[in-house]
Amino acid sequence: MTIKSGPGGTMNLYARLLFVGVLCASMSAQAIPLFARKTGMACTSCHEVWPRLTDFGQLYRDRGFRLARGRDAPTEQDPSYWPISFRTAAGYQFLRQALQSTDAGTTVAQTGSFGFSGLDILTAGTLGDKLGFLVVYTPGLGGAGFGLAPQGGDLESAWVTVIEPFATSWVNLRVGKHALDQPVDEHRTLTLTQGYGVYHFHPQGSASPFEVGRNQTGLEVWGLSEVGRLRYSVSLFNENGAAFSGHVFSSPTVWGHVQGLQHFDNGLLVAVKGGLFGAVGFHPIQQDSLTAQGGAPVPVVGTARDLRSFQRLGAELHLRLFSNAKPLTLTGVVFTASEDAQLSQGPTGAPQNATWLGGFGEITWTPALFLTGLLRVERIRTLNPGDSQSLAELGDQTIITAVLRSTFDIANRNGFALQLEASRSTTRVLGASPPVTTVLAAVDFAY
Repeated sequence: MTIKSGPGGTMNLYARLLFVGVLCASMSAQAIPLFARKTGMACTSCHEVWPRLTDFGQLYRDRGFRLARGRDAPTEQDPSYWPISFRTAAGYQFLRQALQSTDAGTTVAQTGSFGFSGLDILTAGTLGDKLGFLVVYTPGLGGAGFGLAPQGGDLESAWVTVIEPFATSWVNLRVGKHALDQPVDEHRTLTLTQGYGVYHFHPQGSASPFEVGRNQTGLEVWGLSEVGRLRYSVSLFNENGAAFSGHVFSSPTVWGHVQGLQHFDNGLLVAVKGGLFGAVGFHPIQQDSLTAQGGAPVPVVGTARDLRSFQRLGAELHLRLFSNAKPLTLTGVVFTASEDAQLSQGPTGAPQNATWLGGFGEITWTPALFLTGLLRVERIRTLNPGDSQSLAELGDQTIITAVLRSTFDIANRNGFALQLEASRSTTRVLGASPPVTTVLAAVDFAY
């Protein structure tokens, strides 16, 4: 059951449903049984709890989906092997929001429905000894996504990777639309109703569409030590969603991430992983337009100019306790960001540099191989709004999410998990922070 209480905000129930649906639909299904079929290994070799990766699973991905045992080439695969997987989650969700504004005053709006969180179709694998690929397509929803209106499909990922072109594990290349190397991979999150807010947050009035959680089209260079204890990733891309500018690189953005991992031989602290990450990008603020007779101005492609900068910077720490197979993992991530004053579209005051601070703490416990619990608390606070007359706290978020996930069937051809999830989020609006509470019961399955 879902209960929403508190003063009504400016966002109505349908908009909130659409927001939740976008989060669900954008959840990338990167738990791929096709790899278990290919290698003959158990899914638990790469997944602590699917879709979350173990250290070995991360290493397998970093090495281009190769085991380097002489059987990775397509010509070495069984002719019956079919490198396609599907994933969706179906269940029941009930939402309720009180004090919604209507023409007749305030009312209580609620909805509950059976539905699904979208469908991902994946194919991935090797094209040769040093070539790998991944393609993820999300078909459009036809109204069955928990009561949402139809949505268009999207090619979520499409990339080719070259592994060790210079005969060293420290240089690997990826070209195409890919996920940025995040401190906690949102594409393998255990939650179905909530993503990571810090990956998608914008200060009030921001003109930049950049989000760490969105897949970007460009070039990634990454490398790692032989056993994966130290790894780095650098992505160069055009800011996804920005206007094409008249520069050699339109809206250029660079994202970097470095991680270190250390294992310990004791019964309490078995592993520590830490890292730093950040981005520097540029967004145009002016563009020529053409107005037809009696029509509205239309921007002219390729004339955007006057690039202004934005930055992201953060740190992470992960502590794994008790066991590598059944761990209790404590994760902390802090995120800071700033944007040039000219990227603000505030309507009232003078533009100024916008800054915000966010982060989350997450506890994940797997007491048994097929049972996992998660608790995540996330907060985002605006330190300085882009508009000098705006209230700093507008848009600030607090999100609390709890998950209980039981994997009751996992094999080299499919995986089924029963998930119970509850989340409570608040977004600051004028005079209030109305909470949104969502409870979902669903079956998450992949083939």
